[in-house]
Amino acid sequence: MSPYEESEKERVWKMLSEAGLIDITLDDFPERIKAAKNVVIGRLRELLELTTTIQEERQSVAYSLGTLKKLETTLQVDSCQSNPGDPQSEK
Repeated sequence: MSPYEESEKERVWKMLSEAGLIDITLDDFPERIKAAKNVVIGRLRELLELTTTIQEERQSVAYSLGTLKKLETTLQVDSCQSNPGDPQSEK
C-alpha cells in the first residue's frame, strides 16, 4: 500500500469516526442515516435559497443526499433478506 493510500484510508476512518459511524450497532444505522439526511436536506434548502451559492456546492450536497439514500435503501434490502419472516423487515 502506498503512503497516499494509507493516509487516504486513515482520513476516511477519521471522518467515519467523527460522524459516529464506527462504534454503532447495525440496528442504529437507519436512525443515524435518517438524522444525517435531515441535516443534508436542511443545508440543501439553505443553499437553494441563496442566490450567491456556487453551483458545485449545491451539487455536492445533493450528491451527498443521494449517497445517503442509496445507503439507506441498501440497509433496508439487506435487513429484509436477512430476516424474511420478521414483520419489522416488511415495513
